[in-house]
Formats: sequence, C-alpha cells, structure tokens
Amino acid sequence: MTLTRAGPFRSVDTGPDWNWRSRLAPVSFTALAFFRMGSFLARKTDERGISLDRDDDGVAPTGQKRKASGDSTSEDLQTLANQIADILNNAAANDTVQQCGSASLCMIATHPEKVLELAHAKLHASPYQSVPLHWRRLFEDATLHKVVKLLKARSFKTLSTCRVKSRRIEGCVAATSESGDWLQEIAEVLDRGISLSGAPGRKSVFDAIFEQLGVHIADQESSDWTCFHIGKPPELKSRHPIIATGGPFDLETFQQRLNEDCKPMIMTGAIENWPARRLWSDPKYLLRHTLGGRRLVPVEIGESYVSEGWSQRMMPMRNFIATYLVPGDPVETGYLAQYDLFAQIPSLRDDIRIPDICYSTPPSADTDALRTAGLAAVEQLDEPLLNAWLGPRGTKTPLHTDPYHNVFCQVVGYKYVRLYPPNETDKLYPRGLDEKGINMENTSQVDMSRSWNQVRDPPADEVDHLRDEFPLFKDAKYVEAVLKPGDSLHVPLGWWHYVESLTTSFSGRLIKLLLTRALRL
Repeated sequence: MTLTRAGPFRSVDTGPDWNWRSRLAPVSFTALAFFRMGSFLARKTDERGISLDRDDDGVAPTGQKRKASGDSTSEDLQTLANQIADILNNAAANDTVQQCGSASLCMIATHPEKVLELAHAKLHASPYQSVPLHWRRLFEDATLHKVVKLLKARSFKTLSTCRVKSRRIEGCVAATSESGDWLQEIAEVLDRGISLSGAPGRKSVFDAIFEQLGVHIADQESSDWTCFHIGKPPELKSRHPIIATGGPFDLETFQQRLNEDCKPMIMTGAIENWPARRLWSDPKYLLRHTLGGRRLVPVEIGESYVSEGWSQRMMPMRNFIATYLVPGDPVETGYLAQYDLFAQIPSLRDDIRIPDICYSTPPSADTDALRTAGLAAVEQLDEPLLNAWLGPRGTKTPLHTDPYHNVFCQVVGYKYVRLYPPNETDKLYPRGLDEKGINMENTSQVDMSRSWNQVRDPPADEVDHLRDEFPLFKDAKYVEAVLKPGDSLHVPLGWWHYVESLTTSFSGRLIKLLLTRALRL
C-alpha cells in the first residue's frame, strides 16, 4: 500500500492504514435515508450541537412520555444494531464479496473478528492497488458486523446498569448515559474499516452510524478550549511579491486572467462567504463533528515528510488537538497533511463552497511546465477531490511541484509561501529515487527552512553551506507572500512551492482536473 504525498505520484511505503485519500468510495445516501426513516432518529440540534428536542429544563416537551435514559439508550442502540444487520443482509451494489468463499461469509456475523484477520492478511499480501476488490469488501462488511456485536453488547450493559442502579419511576429522568470508551472503541473499529478497505460498497452506512452515535454526545461533551490562538506574524517586506488582487472572481473573469497571464496570483477575501471561515478556528466545533474528537485521523510527526525521524500515527482528533494544536509550544510537531478529511467526515464538507474558478480551462502548458514530474500519471476526474491541512506553527511542506493547476485557500491562520517557475527547475536540484526506490523527483533537495525564516535570520554558516552544496539555487527567480485568513492563491501547473505555517493553520485542497487542473483549500 502507498501513501501519496506532496505530488500524487510520490509514494511512501507505510502499510494499508495510510492511503485514505485514494481509497474512499463515493458517498451515497441510501443507508442514511434508511436510518432516518427508521425508528432510530437523531435528535434535532442547532449549529452548536445542542438538542432542540426538549425544553429548557431538560425534560421531554409537555404531553410526551419519556423513558429513563438508560432504557431509551439501550433500545436506541439495539435498534441501530438491528438496522445495520438488516442492511448487511442485502448485497451492496455490484457486489463481489461472494468471491471470498462461503466459509468466511458463513461465519462473518457470528465471528467477525476471525474474518477481519483473514481479510487483513489478504490486504497485506500484495500492493494495495493490486488487492482484489472482494477482499476489501470482506473487510468492510466484517467491520460492520463487529460494530453490530459491539452495539448489542453495549445495549445489554446499559440496560442492566440502569436497572441495577435506579428504580424505574414513571416520569423520572435517569442519570446521563456514559459516552466513554465504548464510543471510542466503536469509532476506532469504524475508522479503521474505512481506512483499510476504502469503504467501496457501504460508505454511506459508516456515515449514518457516526451520525446516529453523535446523538449520545450532543449534550455531554465539554472542553475548556477556546478558539485557536492566532497571532498576526510580522509583515513580509519582499522585493519579489506575488501579485494580489481583490476576489472572488467569477468564472469568466478568472478565465480571462488565465488566458492573459497564467502566473501565481493571490485573491484576497475570496472565501469570506465560507462558513468554515468562522467555524474552523474553534476546536470545540471540530470536536462536535468528530464524535467528540473520537474519530481517528492520520497525523504526520515531524516538521515535514523529508525531516529526519519523520513518522505517521493514527490518533483520535481530540488527542491531535490537545497534543499539537492547543499547546503554545508542543514538544513535537504533528500535522494532519494532504488528507481527504471531507470524505471521512462529510459534515465538514458543508462548511466550504466550491468556487466557479475550479471549472476554468487552463491554457496550454509551455515546454517547461510539460516536464513537470508526475504529469503523465495524472488521471482525469469526474468530481472534485478535497484534501485538508491542519497543524501548528512550524509545520512545513518542502519545496515541491504538482502536476496540475491549483488554488490554495487559507481558512484559518497564516502561511508563508514561496514559488519558483518551471523554467527554474534545474536550479532547484530535484531529488531522484530515495533509498527505498521511491520516486521523489517532484521534491527539491534544498531545505528552504535553512535559507528563510520569518522569525529569525538563518545562521550564516547554514546559508554558506547551502550555497556551497547547491550553488545554482541562489540565482533561481522566485515570488513570495504571507497568506492571511480568507486568501486564495492560484499556483499554476509546474510551479515549485514551499509552504510554512506561521501560526496554527487550517487549509486544504480541492482538485478538479479536465486537463491538469486543481483547487487547493
């Protein structure tokens, strides 16, 4: 299995857990509609996740009978388990899971753990791209069968605990049901099922389960965290600024700009109409949309993917926020980088708007741009792709190039960017194959953090060493800027770019290719 980083052809051999961005299947809403039409309905909540199905005193509206919460929770979980089981009794669209053989399918409902072991071994038996679809489907369905067992076990435990601890008095309100390790365990099972299988047949079922589980934490999650601390960095006084203009542009105006001069351009205020601009700076909001922070996310440990000791780790969102985003000076750097967070958590997708410029047609590329590493491997897409970057001050994306046009949208915080045109490639010393045989020619050997720093001047000996090691680099022409919240930066095909977070930062990427085209959020 491989993990795509920086450019879509660059791969890191990391095991199947890490290629989420290329595995997630398109979302359908069949299962979600099934849950909503069934008896297990989510409570109505406002935009801050507070229940609207009860009066201010916390009891059911007048005229409605309310069961003790333990009994109610037990029945809800049992109903959800039964509905998932009913869905699993029906084949997914264009299903191939029958090719796994009758032995595994006969025991999948009663012994899903054993089937997961078998499917896991099959997923690791060959490169992920070569794994037959039916083994991914088996892992997906076995995951859901395991969740059914966990929900039923929790339902029984909740009901038993309620009956032991309290008498059932008509009209009373029992103690709030627990929302601790049992939810975390189910979240981990579901998210690992998504990450390993890619959810090729039942992604909407996973989404619906998470939505229903969110009911159990709507009134229980609390945190002392306030908005991320975002201090304005020092002003960048550059002799090579990136052209900036007011935005947003309509499609026709942007297309005209592309045809006249296809160079980097900052569009200020281009995404001010996005709900994300006012919501994503609040860690509590992110917790609410990740099951109280229990959803697993892949975190890169280290300043960048070329740093010594760089590694990857899956962890709950709340651990990522608490360890790497909330502290003013974390012990190590953790980065949620180039990740399709919006496919995993569709509710966050509602906070952004795909601008019309995503559907522009880039002009014909010149000879230098056509030499862009990985361009020949770019696949045509029917729908936009989205990635997210979330991390603290000091995270860096090394100097690299991408085989498509993109627009980088800065939602929260500030980032420094420096860009070099494609005709400067030879002065940027592209890497070749690394020690593992991985193609890294879209990434420069030059460590930009040694030649530039917004906070301090690099030591003279580092600058001298850099000039000695890469003598042509000092003559490479570039443009630079500090992106502020609400800015969007168009990065044309083949332009090399270095990105460094000056504060806690949330941004992302949306890719839409008709020739070579992309939008970064």
